[in-house]
Amino acid sequence: MTEDTSFLQRFDDGASARLALPIGGLLVVVAWVGVWWDMNAAWSFIVGALSHFPGLGEWGQVAVAVLVVGGMAAMGLSWIAMQRRLTRLAAELRARDTELDETRSRLRRHVADLERVAEVASHDLQEPLRRLVAYAQLLESHQRGEGDDEARLYLTHVMDSARRMTALISGLRAFVAVDSHQPSGEITSAKDAMMTARKRLSGVLTAADAALVVDPLPEVSADRAALVEVFLQLIDNAVRFRAPERRPIVRVSAHREGRMVRFEIRDNGIGIDPARVARMFEIFYRPHDARNSSVAGIGMGLAVVRRLVERLGGDVWVSSELGKGSCFGFSLPAVIEDENTDQEAMAA
Repeated sequence: MTEDTSFLQRFDDGASARLALPIGGLLVVVAWVGVWWDMNAAWSFIVGALSHFPGLGEWGQVAVAVLVVGGMAAMGLSWIAMQRRLTRLAAELRARDTELDETRSRLRRHVADLERVAEVASHDLQEPLRRLVAYAQLLESHQRGEGDDEARLYLTHVMDSARRMTALISGLRAFVAVDSHQPSGEITSAKDAMMTARKRLSGVLTAADAALVVDPLPEVSADRAALVEVFLQLIDNAVRFRAPERRPIVRVSAHREGRMVRFEIRDNGIGIDPARVARMFEIFYRPHDARNSSVAGIGMGLAVVRRLVERLGGDVWVSSELGKGSCFGFSLPAVIEDENTDQEAMAA
């Protein structure tokens, strides 16, 4: 009994019970630092630290040593478990990467197959459609002097349907061809792209007596052919859905926002029902009123615009007020000339 009491007194001598745990924890950290850098220096530090705490007593030092060894053992086991888990996760990641690569390969093959199908189908379909239109025009010319208005009406429907089918095939080809436009970091003058689009649309603008106003446009990081196509589709759309009671006016503008340039194409046309605005960039979607109109499109142009812009790293949007006009917008990466310009753009 006396020996046990002596043990308790020696263990509780001074601050041993209070100091053993924090000192042991500190020395565990020191020991693990030594494992990675210099074990001899770490062990010398531990021995020296124990000798400089006489208040711990003999049993207090034993307790600290046990804490150090036990702590190192626990941390060692934790490290081994962590390494095993990391090894397992790395193996799973490699398996997922392999699976992802295989999926990407399959998708590339499928896209290539679709492009081939679209190319062949469009070529094989366009030729008979052209012949159909040509023969219908010949029949119409023969019917002009015979006064058969009903026959001419039927022929007109045939030609209109054939032309719409041709436009649909061309739209599908353009939609599939979007994948050929890759973000390449090419610096393109939006002003020059706009001028090219304007020349191609000169006949459309003249026929509609439309005014096209172009504000100063900056350079952007985008494929030039893709940007020209975006301008073509959006301006043609603005002129197509003009209000019959006023002269169509289309304004193209742009401004810088951080790393992006935001373009806007505004018109004073018929506008869009707010309930249908959210679907305007869907493929084959046409507003109900436009579907029954003589100027109705095929629902491909805006879908092509969205795919092109997103392919180039931008975004699209539209706002409209029914009866007053619409504003179609898109963004493209701006040209970052140097680090200072980059920082200014980030601060803007």
